[in-house]
Amino acid sequence: MGRKFSVSYEERIDAIEKYLRHENSLTHLAKQLKVSYWAVKRWLITYQSLGPEGLIETSKNMHYSPTLKEAAVMDYLAGTGSYRNLCKKYGIKSTCQLQDWVSKYNGHEELKSSGTGGAPIMTKGR
Repeated sequence: MGRKFSVSYEERIDAIEKYLRHENSLTHLAKQLKVSYWAVKRWLITYQSLGPEGLIETSKNMHYSPTLKEAAVMDYLAGTGSYRNLCKKYGIKSTCQLQDWVSKYNGHEELKSSGTGGAPIMTKGR
């Protein structure tokens, strides 16, 4: 169901705002834009977490501080919120990113800070 060209920023914002105004369902918007339902759902979650700016596509990856990563993982492990709620709270673009941090933490893997050249953030799991 994918397209050979991407959906523009304006189209993504328009679709999400139509959904939020209860003018269209996510399923209908996905069919209209010829993208998967899950793509539109991710746009919605990103919009709710980061606002309209979160839907701007850049060639750069998001960078998160070691403090933010650790706080988000600790909150999740303490049961203070779901992946989605914590992503919204901390401005994390993807629940998959937070899931990856939690998995690494629980697997006693070293979490590395973006842009530090691989300096460890946390290594002790639970």
